Amino acid sequence: MQHRFSQNIKIIHLIVDFLLLNLSFIGSYYFKFQEVESLFSVPYSGLLFFINMAWFLSILAIKPYTISRASSTIPHILSRHFTSILLHACLVAVFFIIFRVYYYSREQLLVSYLILFIGASFWKGAFTYFLQQYRLQGYNNRKVVVVGYGEISEELKSFFQRHKEYGYKFLGYFASESQSGPDIIGTTDQIKSYAISNDVDEIYCCLPYIEYDTIRDIIDFCERTGRKIKVVTDYRSFYSKGVSLERYDNIPVLNISSSPIEDSRAIAFKRAFDIVFSLIVMLLGAPVFLLTAAITKISSRGPVLFVQERVGKNGQPFKMYKFRSMFTDSEQCGPQLACDDDPRVTPWGRFMRKSRLDEIPQFINVFLGDMSIVGPRPERQYYIDQIIEKAPQYRYLHYVKPGITSIGQIKFGYASNIDEMVKRLRYDLVYLRNVSLLVDLKIILMTIIVVFRAEGK
Repeated sequence: MQHRFSQNIKIIHLIVDFLLLNLSFIGSYYFKFQEVESLFSVPYSGLLFFINMAWFLSILAIKPYTISRASSTIPHILSRHFTSILLHACLVAVFFIIFRVYYYSREQLLVSYLILFIGASFWKGAFTYFLQQYRLQGYNNRKVVVVGYGEISEELKSFFQRHKEYGYKFLGYFASESQSGPDIIGTTDQIKSYAISNDVDEIYCCLPYIEYDTIRDIIDFCERTGRKIKVVTDYRSFYSKGVSLERYDNIPVLNISSSPIEDSRAIAFKRAFDIVFSLIVMLLGAPVFLLTAAITKISSRGPVLFVQERVGKNGQPFKMYKFRSMFTDSEQCGPQLACDDDPRVTPWGRFMRKSRLDEIPQFINVFLGDMSIVGPRPERQYYIDQIIEKAPQYRYLHYVKPGITSIGQIKFGYASNIDEMVKRLRYDLVYLRNVSLLVDLKIILMTIIVVFRAEGK
């Protein structure tokens, strides 16, 4: 078991962040005053000391280095980093107000934060990228096994195999004697001996496939041997109602609520952000829009725009715009979802779908108020009826405006069947209970990465 490497990563980040903080302050001071000798005398030496203490307090509060492997994506790390800097700036502002200090240069501090944000973002992004590449080569992997065999166990295995950059090496399942299936390597009674002989790092126990006494026994074993134990509970059927963990003294209680988003201020702020963001994109991206439209027109016969009725907030239909990515008359036999290597998709359309360029006209829908930048993808009534038959909780997505991008869209891309739509739905339902500007910015950043890598499905 190798957990020291992870601890070293945290220490490296801590040291480099403090170095960047001080270098940013010193560099901005030199930029402003063209010298650094007086920086280490009163009053700036006192400010430099407080800035370091404030950074220490901000990382204690935000805990930016306490990130699990499964969430160690570049957008998530950068969002935590941005939050730490924002809190640090607030602490410095409070320091200015309380002590009524006006002789420090605001311009110097602003440049300092700008250098810190750019420098640390580059450092953290590059470090995370190379760490993921290092893990993809088979290094710094954690050996994991899953106890309990069922649907959620298979999804967990799929996650480990799909995201090798997180550094998990899936070894197999442990199940009851009556069960059989691929990758089952033993029964629950054999887990201890296997974990010791194969140096297993983490054990995942999936409810409700194993008994409580078995879990308790495995927990005791992991505590004695220094292994990580994680319990996976499948309460996704409650996602439509929202699930949060509360504590009554030392009693954990799951709070299930079916109320939709009710914060009118958050809704108003989200709408304001949508208007500003869509205007900026349409103005700055006009050359890209025109070029994409021209190539669409030249590359195949038919209109530039594809207009289709979709269902929006509160079940209201609206006209959604896209750049046409298929040949005309592609649905002569009725509604049909696109699939891999779909012959109906034009060569240029295939590129647009991978890079998400076909979605660009939907910024018009956002500006008009039919859609939001971030939100569950809108569907046709034909497919909604089929989805609701399998997942009735889908109707809760109509509490919010549909979006150009969503976490479900990033994970699954364009769904090719109803089952994939239902899987994508689970992510969108989680978003429904966590709508915030920070979450939207994170999803937008993840979408930009998908666009530049042309990883869209």
